[in-house]
Amino acid sequence: MQTLNILGCGKLGRTLAHLWHRSRQFDIRQILNRHSESAHKACEFIGSGRAVGQWQQLQPADVWLIGANDGSISELARQLAETGLVRQDDVVFHCSGALGSNVLSPLSQGTALLASIHPVHSFACANNSLTHFAGSYCACEGNTEALARLRPAFDAIGARTLDIDSHNKPLYHAASVMACNYLVALMDASLECFESAGIEADQASKLLLPLVSQTLTNCLSSSPREALTGPIARGDHATVARQLEALQRHNTHLAELYQTLGRRTLTLARPKLDDERHTALKQLLDPL
Repeated sequence: MQTLNILGCGKLGRTLAHLWHRSRQFDIRQILNRHSESAHKACEFIGSGRAVGQWQQLQPADVWLIGANDGSISELARQLAETGLVRQDDVVFHCSGALGSNVLSPLSQGTALLASIHPVHSFACANNSLTHFAGSYCACEGNTEALARLRPAFDAIGARTLDIDSHNKPLYHAASVMACNYLVALMDASLECFESAGIEADQASKLLLPLVSQTLTNCLSSSPREALTGPIARGDHATVARQLEALQRHNTHLAELYQTLGRRTLTLARPKLDDERHTALKQLLDPL
């Protein structure tokens, strides 16, 4: 069984390591976090591994995961390279969606095998991810041999791997951010509007769940254009004008968000609208 050390073991690292430990894919060895308490908690969650507090305590491993945030990966790769612990043909990889495996280049001088594998999964709650990770897609790029050694471990915990060109990762990750992070921001904006309309958050959440779930199903099972409903799709200028006016009175930032998303919606709705309705809506939604 391959041994695994983790540098920067947050929610993603804890989840993957726990699943790998449970399925006997890796022998989890050492966890190095910025704070020793965090490393100890990671080991407890994983059910294996040993927390270390200093670089000097690290020992070699067959595979190294740098699970830290994007801004720290390059520096951690440099520090790891300086330790001399990474041997020829050891695998070092990260799980960033925005960065390619080339960010690990300080380790390439030692002929380490470098890769990146990004799970398209929200790790907001590690406990939930343990039961929901299976079926998640993971975008892979990097050294062929490194990926050949890593893919079976991801396959064993239910991942679906796909290849991606490292040059396309920023655009690929932007797509993931819009679908995940920006959806969270959009739900927050919606809940704020409901609250201002006198509907409490708990009730608003119950109201939104079936609406958003069905919309998402319609959108991804057919196409966004076919799933589109609402006042812009109907060319209902009066309703859009009233909503925009109410938002401008309540919160100008929400009004700007409404206009921005409205312009994208208008592009989707264009085939359904005559020129007169399209022009009227465009003038309403364009920024002043």
